[in-house]
Amino acid sequence: MHADQKGAAVLLRFNSIEAFSVAAGGERTYDANERHTAVICQSGAGKIHAATDAVGLQAKEGYVVSPGQPVHLSAGQEPLNGWCVRFEAYGETCENRFIRMDRYAEGWCRVEDSRQLNSYCMELEQLQTAVIPDSFRVQSLLYLLIGSLMNGQRISQGETTANAIGNTVRLMEQQPGRAWMRAELANMAGLSPGYFSYAFQRQTGKSPTTYLMDIRMDKAEELLLQGRRVKETAGEVGFEDEFYFSRRFKQKSGRSPAAFVKSRRRNIACVSDPLSGSLLALRLLPKAAALYNHHEPYSRMLRLHSCEEGKGLLWEHNLSMLRKAAPELIFCTDFLNPEAQAELGQIATVVPVSWLEADWRQQFEQLAEAVGQTDEASAWLSAYSRKAEDVYRSIRRQIGGATLNIVRVMDSHYRIYAGRNAGAVLYGDFNFMPTHHVKNREVFQTVAREELDGYDADVLLIMVDPTLRAARQWQELQGSDLWRGLTAVQNRRIYEIGTDKLFEYSAWSHDRALLHLGRLMGGQ
Repeated sequence: MHADQKGAAVLLRFNSIEAFSVAAGGERTYDANERHTAVICQSGAGKIHAATDAVGLQAKEGYVVSPGQPVHLSAGQEPLNGWCVRFEAYGETCENRFIRMDRYAEGWCRVEDSRQLNSYCMELEQLQTAVIPDSFRVQSLLYLLIGSLMNGQRISQGETTANAIGNTVRLMEQQPGRAWMRAELANMAGLSPGYFSYAFQRQTGKSPTTYLMDIRMDKAEELLLQGRRVKETAGEVGFEDEFYFSRRFKQKSGRSPAAFVKSRRRNIACVSDPLSGSLLALRLLPKAAALYNHHEPYSRMLRLHSCEEGKGLLWEHNLSMLRKAAPELIFCTDFLNPEAQAELGQIATVVPVSWLEADWRQQFEQLAEAVGQTDEASAWLSAYSRKAEDVYRSIRRQIGGATLNIVRVMDSHYRIYAGRNAGAVLYGDFNFMPTHHVKNREVFQTVAREELDGYDADVLLIMVDPTLRAARQWQELQGSDLWRGLTAVQNRRIYEIGTDKLFEYSAWSHDRALLHLGRLMGGQ
Protein backbone atom coordinates (compact mmCIF):
# COMPACT_ATOMS: atom_id res chain seq x y z
CA MET A 1 0.00 0.00 0.00
CA HIS A 2 1.21 3.50 -0.74
CA ALA A 3 2.60 5.24 2.35
CA ASP A 4 -0.04 7.96 2.52
CA GLN A 5 -2.82 5.38 2.53
CA LYS A 6 -1.70 3.43 5.60
CA GLY A 7 -4.24 3.35 8.36
CA ALA A 8 -7.09 4.66 6.20
CA ALA A 9 -10.19 2.56 5.42
CA VAL A 10 -10.22 1.20 1.87
CA LEU A 11 -13.16 -0.20 -0.07
CA LEU A 12 -12.61 -2.44 -3.09
CA ARG A 13 -15.04 -3.07 -5.94
CA PHE A 14 -14.67 -5.96 -8.39
CA ASN A 15 -14.88 -5.12 -12.09
CA SER A 16 -13.69 -8.08 -14.17
CA ILE A 17 -11.28 -10.97 -14.49
CA GLU A 18 -9.67 -12.24 -17.68
CA ALA A 19 -7.40 -15.24 -18.15
CA PHE A 20 -4.34 -14.76 -20.36
CA SER A 21 -1.95 -17.10 -22.12
CA VAL A 22 1.13 -15.75 -23.89
CA ALA A 23 2.91 -18.22 -26.15
CA ALA A 24 6.61 -18.90 -25.59
CA GLY A 25 8.59 -15.95 -26.95
CA GLY A 26 5.36 -14.04 -27.55
CA GLU A 27 3.99 -10.73 -26.31
CA ARG A 28 0.64 -9.26 -25.29
CA THR A 29 -0.36 -5.72 -24.44
CA TYR A 30 -3.37 -4.49 -22.45
CA ASP A 31 -4.37 -0.90 -23.07
CA ALA A 32 -4.56 1.55 -20.20
CA ASN A 33 -7.91 1.67 -18.42
CA GLU A 34 -9.51 3.54 -15.51
CA ARG A 35 -9.20 0.67 -13.03
CA HIS A 36 -6.47 -1.03 -11.04
CA THR A 37 -5.20 -4.25 -12.64
CA ALA A 38 -3.80 -7.14 -10.63
CA VAL A 39 -1.71 -9.42 -12.86
CA ILE A 40 -1.45 -12.91 -11.35
CA CYS A 41 0.96 -15.49 -12.81
CA GLN A 42 -0.34 -19.07 -12.66
CA SER A 43 2.47 -20.79 -14.56
CA GLY A 44 5.39 -20.17 -16.88
CA ALA A 45 7.88 -17.32 -16.77
CA GLY A 46 8.38 -14.02 -18.54
CA LYS A 47 8.39 -10.29 -17.93
CA ILE A 48 5.81 -7.66 -17.14
CA HIS A 49 6.30 -4.06 -18.26
CA ALA A 50 4.20 -1.40 -16.57
CA ALA A 51 4.84 2.31 -16.06
CA THR A 52 8.64 2.60 -15.76
CA ASP A 53 9.21 -0.99 -14.56
CA ALA A 54 10.23 -4.22 -16.24
CA VAL A 55 10.48 -7.19 -13.89
CA GLY A 56 10.51 -10.95 -14.20
CA LEU A 57 7.18 -12.70 -13.54
CA GLN A 58 6.64 -16.35 -12.68
CA ALA A 59 4.36 -18.60 -10.62
CA LYS A 60 3.63 -17.29 -7.10
CA GLU A 61 4.18 -13.71 -8.29
CA GLY A 62 1.86 -10.87 -9.14
CA TYR A 63 1.79 -7.17 -9.77
CA VAL A 64 -0.83 -4.46 -9.25
CA VAL A 65 -0.89 -1.77 -11.93
CA SER A 66 -2.42 1.64 -11.20
CA PRO A 67 -5.15 3.15 -13.43
CA GLY A 68 -4.10 4.84 -16.64
CA GLN A 69 -1.10 2.56 -17.32
CA PRO A 70 -0.82 0.01 -20.13
CA VAL A 71 0.42 -3.48 -19.29
CA HIS A 72 2.77 -5.40 -21.57
CA LEU A 73 3.50 -9.09 -21.00
CA SER A 74 6.29 -11.04 -22.71
CA ALA A 75 6.86 -14.76 -22.29
CA GLY A 76 10.24 -16.42 -22.02
CA GLN A 77 11.09 -19.91 -23.26
CA GLU A 78 7.79 -21.29 -21.97
CA PRO A 79 4.22 -19.95 -22.14
CA LEU A 80 3.13 -17.38 -19.56
CA ASN A 81 -0.32 -18.05 -18.08
CA GLY A 82 -2.42 -16.25 -15.50
CA TRP A 83 -5.17 -13.72 -14.89
CA CYS A 84 -5.77 -9.97 -15.05
CA VAL A 85 -8.14 -8.86 -12.30
CA ARG A 86 -9.56 -5.34 -12.63
CA PHE A 87 -10.98 -3.53 -9.65
CA GLU A 88 -11.60 -0.10 -8.15
CA ALA A 89 -10.27 1.17 -4.83
CA TYR A 90 -11.86 3.88 -2.69
CA GLY A 91 -10.15 5.57 0.25
CA GLU A 92 -11.77 7.27 3.22
CA THR A 93 -11.20 11.01 3.64
CA CYS A 94 -11.10 13.08 6.82
CA GLU A 95 -14.74 13.98 6.19
CA ASN A 96 -15.67 10.27 6.30
CA ARG A 97 -16.31 10.23 2.54
CA PHE A 98 -14.86 7.69 0.13
CA ILE A 99 -13.09 8.86 -3.01
CA ARG A 100 -11.54 6.88 -5.83
CA MET A 101 -7.83 6.15 -5.34
CA ASP A 102 -5.28 6.53 -8.13
CA ARG A 103 -2.74 4.31 -6.38
CA TYR A 104 -3.31 1.27 -4.20
CA ALA A 105 -1.07 -1.72 -3.40
CA GLU A 106 0.99 -0.88 -6.50
CA GLY A 107 3.97 -3.08 -7.27
CA TRP A 108 5.28 -6.63 -7.29
CA CYS A 109 4.84 -9.30 -4.64
CA ARG A 110 5.41 -12.99 -4.05
CA VAL A 111 2.98 -15.26 -2.22
CA GLU A 112 3.80 -18.58 -0.58
CA ASP A 113 0.43 -20.31 -1.18
CA SER A 114 0.00 -20.02 -4.93
CA ARG A 115 -2.67 -22.74 -5.00
CA GLN A 116 -4.94 -20.65 -2.80
CA LEU A 117 -4.33 -17.58 -4.95
CA ASN A 118 -5.10 -19.55 -8.12
CA SER A 119 -8.29 -20.93 -6.59
CA TYR A 120 -9.50 -17.38 -5.84
CA CYS A 121 -8.95 -16.43 -9.48
CA MET A 122 -10.63 -19.53 -10.90
CA GLU A 123 -13.69 -19.06 -8.66
CA LEU A 124 -13.91 -15.38 -9.61
CA GLU A 125 -13.78 -16.39 -13.28
CA GLN A 126 -16.66 -18.85 -12.75
CA LEU A 127 -18.79 -16.38 -10.77
CA GLN A 128 -18.28 -13.71 -13.45
CA THR A 129 -20.18 -15.87 -15.99
CA ALA A 130 -22.79 -17.21 -13.56
CA VAL A 131 -26.45 -16.73 -14.50
CA ILE A 132 -27.22 -15.47 -11.01
CA PRO A 133 -24.06 -13.75 -9.76
CA ASP A 134 -23.18 -13.97 -6.07
CA SER A 135 -22.03 -10.37 -5.52
CA PHE A 136 -21.19 -10.93 -1.87
CA ARG A 137 -18.92 -13.90 -2.66
CA VAL A 138 -17.30 -11.98 -5.53
CA GLN A 139 -16.41 -9.10 -3.23
CA SER A 140 -15.13 -11.50 -0.55
CA LEU A 141 -12.87 -13.25 -3.05
CA LEU A 142 -11.53 -9.90 -4.26
CA TYR A 143 -10.57 -8.88 -0.73
CA LEU A 144 -8.95 -12.29 -0.13
CA LEU A 145 -6.99 -12.07 -3.40
CA ILE A 146 -5.74 -8.51 -2.96
CA GLY A 147 -5.04 -9.19 0.72
CA SER A 148 -2.84 -12.15 -0.25
CA LEU A 149 -0.86 -9.93 -2.63
CA MET A 150 -0.45 -7.14 -0.09
CA ASN A 151 0.66 -9.53 2.64
CA GLY A 152 3.11 -11.31 0.34
CA GLN A 153 6.82 -10.66 0.16
CA ARG A 154 7.71 -7.68 -2.01
CA ILE A 155 10.00 -8.55 -4.89
CA SER A 156 13.23 -6.57 -4.86
CA GLN A 157 15.06 -7.98 -7.88
CA GLY A 158 14.65 -6.69 -11.40
CA GLU A 159 15.49 -3.33 -12.87
CA THR A 160 13.12 -0.69 -14.10
CA THR A 161 12.58 -0.11 -17.76
CA ALA A 162 13.83 3.45 -17.28
CA ASN A 163 17.16 2.16 -15.97
CA ALA A 164 17.42 -0.43 -18.75
CA ILE A 165 16.78 2.20 -21.42
CA GLY A 166 19.22 4.55 -19.68
CA ASN A 167 21.93 1.89 -19.83
CA THR A 168 21.48 1.41 -23.57
CA VAL A 169 21.57 5.17 -24.11
CA ARG A 170 24.90 5.41 -22.30
CA LEU A 171 26.31 2.53 -24.34
CA MET A 172 25.34 4.35 -27.53
CA GLU A 173 26.93 7.56 -26.23
CA GLN A 174 30.14 5.75 -25.29
CA GLN A 175 30.44 4.06 -28.71
CA PRO A 176 28.66 6.23 -31.28
CA GLY A 177 30.65 4.72 -34.15
CA ARG A 178 29.47 1.18 -33.48
CA ALA A 179 26.84 -0.35 -35.78
CA TRP A 180 24.18 -0.80 -33.11
CA MET A 181 21.25 -3.08 -33.97
CA ARG A 182 17.84 -2.77 -32.33
CA ALA A 183 17.77 -6.47 -31.40
CA GLU A 184 21.20 -6.15 -29.76
CA LEU A 185 20.16 -3.12 -27.69
CA ALA A 186 16.87 -4.74 -26.72
CA ASN A 187 18.72 -7.85 -25.56
CA MET A 188 21.04 -5.70 -23.42
CA ALA A 189 18.00 -4.03 -21.87
CA GLY A 190 16.34 -7.40 -21.23
CA LEU A 191 13.33 -6.38 -23.33
CA SER A 192 11.70 -7.69 -26.49
CA PRO A 193 12.60 -5.66 -29.61
CA GLY A 194 9.03 -4.42 -30.00
CA TYR A 195 8.64 -3.26 -26.43
CA PHE A 196 12.17 -1.84 -26.38
CA SER A 197 11.31 0.51 -29.25
CA TYR A 198 8.06 1.53 -27.55
CA ALA A 199 9.73 2.14 -24.16
CA PHE A 200 12.71 3.94 -25.73
CA GLN A 201 10.43 6.32 -27.64
CA ARG A 202 8.33 6.93 -24.55
CA GLN A 203 11.35 7.72 -22.37
CA THR A 204 13.51 9.73 -24.77
CA GLY A 205 10.93 11.12 -27.18
CA LYS A 206 12.88 9.58 -30.08
CA SER A 207 13.22 6.20 -31.76
CA PRO A 208 16.50 4.32 -31.10
CA THR A 209 17.61 5.02 -34.69
CA THR A 210 16.94 8.75 -34.45
CA TYR A 211 18.59 8.96 -31.03
CA LEU A 212 21.73 7.21 -32.27
CA MET A 213 21.92 9.53 -35.28
CA ASP A 214 21.64 12.57 -32.97
CA ILE A 215 24.46 11.22 -30.79
CA ARG A 216 26.63 10.67 -33.86
CA MET A 217 26.01 14.16 -35.21
CA ASP A 218 26.70 15.70 -31.80
CA LYS A 219 30.02 13.86 -31.59
CA ALA A 220 30.80 14.85 -35.17
CA GLU A 221 30.34 18.53 -34.32
CA GLU A 222 32.83 18.18 -31.48
CA LEU A 223 35.40 16.45 -33.68
CA LEU A 224 35.04 18.94 -36.52
CA LEU A 225 35.59 21.85 -34.14
CA GLN A 226 38.77 20.16 -32.92
CA GLY A 227 40.05 20.32 -36.48
CA ARG A 228 39.43 16.74 -37.61
CA ARG A 229 38.96 16.23 -41.34
CA VAL A 230 35.55 15.24 -42.67
CA LYS A 231 36.66 11.75 -43.70
CA GLU A 232 38.24 11.07 -40.30
CA THR A 233 35.19 12.40 -38.48
CA ALA A 234 32.84 10.29 -40.58
CA GLY A 235 34.77 7.11 -39.71
CA GLU A 236 34.76 7.85 -35.98
CA VAL A 237 30.98 8.23 -35.85
CA GLY A 238 30.15 5.14 -37.88
CA PHE A 239 30.05 6.26 -41.52
CA GLU A 240 32.16 4.51 -44.15
CA ASP A 241 31.20 7.03 -46.85
CA GLU A 242 32.23 10.60 -46.08
CA PHE A 243 29.84 11.98 -48.71
CA TYR A 244 26.87 10.17 -47.19
CA PHE A 245 28.00 11.46 -43.79
CA SER A 246 28.10 15.02 -45.16
CA ARG A 247 24.54 14.68 -46.47
CA ARG A 248 23.25 13.38 -43.14
CA PHE A 249 25.18 16.07 -41.28
CA LYS A 250 23.58 18.78 -43.40
CA GLN A 251 20.13 17.27 -42.86
CA LYS A 252 20.68 17.49 -39.09
CA SER A 253 22.46 20.83 -38.72
CA GLY A 254 21.29 22.64 -41.84
CA ARG A 255 24.91 23.17 -42.91
CA SER A 256 27.71 21.21 -44.50
CA PRO A 257 30.57 20.21 -42.14
CA ALA A 258 32.75 23.05 -43.45
CA ALA A 259 29.93 25.60 -43.17
CA PHE A 260 29.15 24.40 -39.65
CA VAL A 261 32.72 24.98 -38.47
CA LYS A 262 32.71 28.43 -40.04
CA SER A 263 29.39 29.27 -38.34
CA ARG A 264 30.75 28.34 -34.88
CA ARG A 265 33.86 30.47 -35.12
CA ARG A 266 33.64 33.57 -33.00
CA ASN A 267 35.89 36.59 -32.80
CA ILE A 268 36.23 36.13 -29.06
CA ALA A 269 38.88 34.99 -26.60
CA CYS A 270 38.89 33.57 -23.09
CA VAL A 271 41.72 33.66 -20.54
CA SER A 272 39.94 31.44 -17.98
CA ASP A 273 40.23 27.65 -18.35
CA PRO A 274 36.80 26.73 -16.91
CA LEU A 275 35.02 29.49 -18.85
CA SER A 276 36.65 28.19 -22.03
CA GLY A 277 35.20 24.78 -21.22
CA SER A 278 31.72 26.25 -21.03
CA LEU A 279 32.20 27.99 -24.40
CA LEU A 280 33.11 24.61 -25.89
CA ALA A 281 29.92 23.14 -24.42
CA LEU A 282 28.06 25.75 -26.48
CA ARG A 283 29.92 24.45 -29.56
CA LEU A 284 31.67 27.79 -30.00
CA LEU A 285 35.21 28.08 -31.34
CA PRO A 286 37.05 31.12 -29.91
CA LYS A 287 40.02 32.63 -31.70
CA ALA A 288 42.10 32.09 -28.57
CA ALA A 289 41.44 30.36 -25.25
CA ALA A 290 43.15 28.98 -22.17
CA LEU A 291 42.29 25.31 -21.60
CA TYR A 292 43.38 22.69 -19.08
CA ASN A 293 45.81 20.09 -20.42
CA HIS A 294 43.21 17.29 -20.50
CA HIS A 295 41.37 18.99 -23.39
CA GLU A 296 41.94 17.74 -26.90
CA PRO A 297 43.99 20.13 -29.06
CA TYR A 298 41.96 22.49 -31.22
CA SER A 299 44.01 23.17 -34.35
CA ARG A 300 41.79 26.09 -35.35
CA MET A 301 42.28 27.95 -32.05
CA LEU A 302 45.22 29.71 -30.41
CA ARG A 303 46.00 28.01 -27.12
CA LEU A 304 46.64 30.50 -24.32
CA HIS A 305 48.52 29.63 -21.14
CA SER A 306 46.66 28.89 -17.92
CA CYS A 307 47.42 31.97 -15.86
CA GLU A 308 44.68 33.09 -13.48
CA GLU A 309 47.13 35.31 -11.57
CA GLY A 310 47.32 37.74 -14.50
CA LYS A 311 51.04 38.47 -14.17
CA GLY A 312 54.46 37.09 -15.06
CA LEU A 313 56.01 35.82 -18.29
CA LEU A 314 53.10 33.50 -19.15
CA TRP A 315 50.66 36.38 -18.80
CA GLU A 316 52.82 38.61 -20.99
CA HIS A 317 52.87 35.87 -23.62
CA ASN A 318 49.08 35.63 -23.45
CA LEU A 319 48.75 39.39 -23.98
CA SER A 320 51.04 39.17 -27.00
CA MET A 321 48.95 36.38 -28.59
CA LEU A 322 45.72 38.26 -27.85
CA ARG A 323 47.01 41.38 -29.59
CA LYS A 324 47.74 39.30 -32.69
CA ALA A 325 44.33 37.58 -32.54
CA ALA A 326 42.52 40.94 -32.15
CA PRO A 327 39.25 39.56 -30.71
CA GLU A 328 36.15 41.70 -30.20
CA LEU A 329 35.40 40.24 -26.74
CA ILE A 330 37.64 38.73 -24.06
CA PHE A 331 36.11 36.65 -21.28
CA CYS A 332 37.70 36.35 -17.86
CA THR A 333 36.50 35.77 -14.33
CA ASP A 334 36.08 38.62 -11.86
CA PHE A 335 38.74 36.77 -9.86
CA LEU A 336 41.36 38.16 -12.26
CA ASN A 337 43.06 41.17 -10.68
CA PRO A 338 41.96 44.66 -11.83
CA GLU A 339 45.35 45.50 -13.34
CA ALA A 340 45.23 42.41 -15.59
CA GLN A 341 41.63 43.19 -16.59
CA ALA A 342 42.73 46.71 -17.53
CA GLU A 343 45.48 45.25 -19.75
CA LEU A 344 42.90 43.09 -21.51
CA GLY A 345 40.70 46.15 -21.92
CA GLN A 346 43.36 47.79 -24.05
CA ILE A 347 42.96 44.91 -26.55
CA ALA A 348 39.18 44.38 -26.64
CA THR A 349 35.97 44.70 -24.64
CA VAL A 350 36.30 42.63 -21.46
CA VAL A 351 33.42 40.54 -20.09
CA PRO A 352 34.20 39.52 -16.48
CA VAL A 353 32.08 36.57 -15.33
CA SER A 354 31.23 36.09 -11.66
CA TRP A 355 33.35 33.33 -10.19
CA LEU A 356 32.55 32.87 -6.50
CA GLU A 357 29.18 34.63 -6.57
CA ALA A 358 27.74 32.43 -9.35
CA ASP A 359 27.54 28.68 -9.83
CA TRP A 360 28.56 26.99 -13.09
CA ARG A 361 25.04 27.12 -14.54
CA GLN A 362 24.81 30.87 -13.96
CA GLN A 363 28.28 31.35 -15.46
CA PHE A 364 27.19 29.28 -18.47
CA GLU A 365 24.12 31.46 -18.94
CA GLN A 366 26.20 34.66 -18.60
CA LEU A 367 28.53 33.49 -21.35
CA ALA A 368 25.62 32.45 -23.56
CA GLU A 369 23.91 35.80 -23.17
CA ALA A 370 27.08 37.68 -24.11
CA VAL A 371 27.43 35.74 -27.38
CA GLY A 372 23.72 35.52 -28.24
CA GLN A 373 23.32 31.81 -27.48
CA THR A 374 20.66 31.87 -24.74
CA ASP A 375 18.33 29.40 -26.49
CA GLU A 376 21.19 26.98 -27.10
CA ALA A 377 22.27 27.24 -23.46
CA SER A 378 18.74 26.56 -22.23
CA ALA A 379 18.45 23.47 -24.44
CA TRP A 380 21.87 22.25 -23.29
CA LEU A 381 21.00 22.64 -19.60
CA SER A 382 17.70 20.78 -20.08
CA ALA A 383 19.49 17.88 -21.76
CA TYR A 384 22.12 17.88 -19.01
CA SER A 385 19.45 17.68 -16.29
CA ARG A 386 17.81 14.68 -17.95
CA LYS A 387 21.16 12.92 -18.26
CA ALA A 388 22.09 13.73 -14.65
CA GLU A 389 18.79 12.28 -13.39
CA ASP A 390 19.43 9.08 -15.34
CA VAL A 391 22.96 8.62 -13.95
CA TYR A 392 21.77 9.57 -10.47
CA ARG A 393 19.25 6.72 -10.48
CA SER A 394 21.85 4.16 -11.55
CA ILE A 395 24.29 5.25 -8.82
CA ARG A 396 21.61 5.35 -6.14
CA ARG A 397 20.75 1.73 -6.95
CA GLN A 398 24.33 0.79 -6.16
CA ILE A 399 25.06 2.81 -3.02
CA GLY A 400 21.66 4.05 -1.79
CA GLY A 401 21.67 7.01 0.59
CA ALA A 402 25.22 6.56 1.82
CA THR A 403 27.34 9.53 2.89
CA LEU A 404 30.07 10.38 0.40
CA ASN A 405 33.28 12.39 0.64
CA ILE A 406 35.62 13.48 -2.16
CA VAL A 407 39.31 13.28 -1.24
CA ARG A 408 42.18 14.55 -3.35
CA VAL A 409 45.65 13.15 -2.63
CA MET A 410 48.37 15.73 -3.33
CA ASP A 411 52.15 15.84 -2.87
CA SER A 412 52.17 16.76 0.83
CA HIS A 413 48.55 17.10 1.97
CA TYR A 414 44.95 16.23 1.20
CA ARG A 415 41.91 18.16 0.07
CA ILE A 416 38.30 17.45 1.04
CA TYR A 417 36.03 18.91 -1.62
CA ALA A 418 32.83 20.80 -0.96
CA GLY A 419 30.04 22.16 -3.18
CA ARG A 420 32.11 23.44 -6.11
CA ASN A 421 34.47 21.83 -8.61
CA ALA A 422 34.48 18.12 -7.77
CA GLY A 423 31.43 18.47 -5.54
CA ALA A 424 29.22 20.23 -8.08
CA VAL A 425 27.89 17.03 -9.66
CA LEU A 426 27.90 14.68 -6.67
CA TYR A 427 26.53 17.12 -4.10
CA GLY A 428 24.69 19.49 -6.41
CA ASP A 429 23.12 17.27 -9.07
CA PHE A 430 23.01 13.94 -7.20
CA ASN A 431 22.32 15.36 -3.71
CA PHE A 432 24.74 13.03 -1.96
CA MET A 433 25.50 14.01 1.62
CA PRO A 434 29.09 14.53 2.80
CA THR A 435 30.12 14.16 6.44
CA HIS A 436 31.11 17.83 6.55
CA HIS A 437 29.23 21.07 5.96
CA VAL A 438 29.13 22.06 2.30
CA LYS A 439 28.90 25.65 1.11
CA ASN A 440 28.49 26.37 -2.57
CA ARG A 441 31.26 28.97 -2.46
CA GLU A 442 33.68 26.58 -0.78
CA VAL A 443 35.97 24.68 -3.13
CA PHE A 444 37.90 22.50 -0.69
CA GLN A 445 39.34 22.13 2.81
CA THR A 446 43.04 21.30 3.22
CA VAL A 447 43.70 18.58 5.81
CA ALA A 448 46.61 16.50 7.05
CA ARG A 449 46.63 12.71 6.90
CA GLU A 450 45.93 12.33 10.61
CA GLU A 451 42.73 14.37 10.16
CA LEU A 452 41.18 12.05 7.56
CA ASP A 453 39.38 9.93 10.15
CA GLY A 454 37.30 13.04 10.86
CA TYR A 455 35.85 12.63 7.35
CA ASP A 456 34.83 8.98 7.72
CA ALA A 457 32.07 8.59 5.08
CA ASP A 458 30.32 5.45 3.84
CA VAL A 459 31.77 6.05 0.38
CA LEU A 460 35.05 7.72 -0.63
CA LEU A 461 35.82 9.07 -4.07
CA ILE A 462 39.60 9.41 -4.40
CA MET A 463 41.49 11.68 -6.81
CA VAL A 464 45.28 11.28 -6.91
CA ASP A 465 47.41 13.98 -8.51
CA PRO A 466 49.51 12.70 -11.47
CA THR A 467 52.86 13.19 -9.70
CA LEU A 468 55.34 10.74 -8.21
CA ARG A 469 55.08 12.32 -4.76
CA ALA A 470 51.27 12.13 -4.78
CA ALA A 471 51.43 8.48 -5.92
CA ARG A 472 53.82 7.74 -3.03
CA GLN A 473 51.54 9.58 -0.63
CA TRP A 474 48.59 7.49 -1.82
CA GLN A 475 50.54 4.26 -1.44
CA GLU A 476 51.61 5.14 2.10
CA LEU A 477 48.05 6.06 3.06
CA GLN A 478 46.70 2.71 1.86
CA GLY A 479 49.22 0.91 4.06
CA SER A 480 48.29 2.80 7.23
CA ASP A 481 46.08 1.66 10.13
CA LEU A 482 44.12 4.91 9.80
CA TRP A 483 43.12 3.95 6.25
CA ARG A 484 42.18 0.38 7.15
CA GLY A 485 39.92 1.69 9.91
CA LEU A 486 37.80 3.89 7.63
CA THR A 487 34.22 2.76 7.03
CA ALA A 488 34.44 3.01 3.25
CA VAL A 489 37.60 0.88 3.21
CA GLN A 490 36.06 -1.82 5.40
CA ASN A 491 32.93 -1.86 3.20
CA ARG A 492 35.01 -1.78 -0.01
CA ARG A 493 33.38 1.38 -1.24
CA ILE A 494 36.44 3.20 -2.55
CA TYR A 495 36.24 4.69 -6.04
CA GLU A 496 39.37 6.13 -7.64
CA ILE A 497 39.01 8.68 -10.43
CA GLY A 498 41.50 10.95 -12.19
CA THR A 499 41.60 14.62 -11.25
CA ASP A 500 40.88 15.57 -14.87
CA LYS A 501 37.42 13.98 -14.61
CA LEU A 502 36.08 16.23 -11.85
CA PHE A 503 38.47 19.11 -11.31
CA GLU A 504 37.30 21.59 -13.94
CA TYR A 505 34.32 23.75 -12.92
CA SER A 506 32.58 24.08 -16.28
CA ALA A 507 29.59 22.87 -18.26
CA TRP A 508 31.85 20.83 -20.55
CA SER A 509 33.54 19.07 -17.64
CA HIS A 510 30.39 18.30 -15.66
CA ASP A 511 28.74 16.81 -18.73
CA ARG A 512 31.65 14.39 -19.10
CA ALA A 513 31.74 13.73 -15.36
CA LEU A 514 28.27 12.20 -15.67
CA LEU A 515 29.61 9.61 -18.07
CA HIS A 516 32.65 8.79 -15.93
CA LEU A 517 30.67 8.60 -12.67
CA GLY A 518 28.04 6.40 -14.29
CA ARG A 519 30.73 3.94 -15.36
CA LEU A 520 32.62 4.07 -12.08
CA MET A 521 29.81 4.05 -9.51
CA GLY A 522 26.68 3.03 -11.39
CA GLY A 523 27.96 -0.26 -12.75
CA GLN A 524 27.36 0.90 -16.34
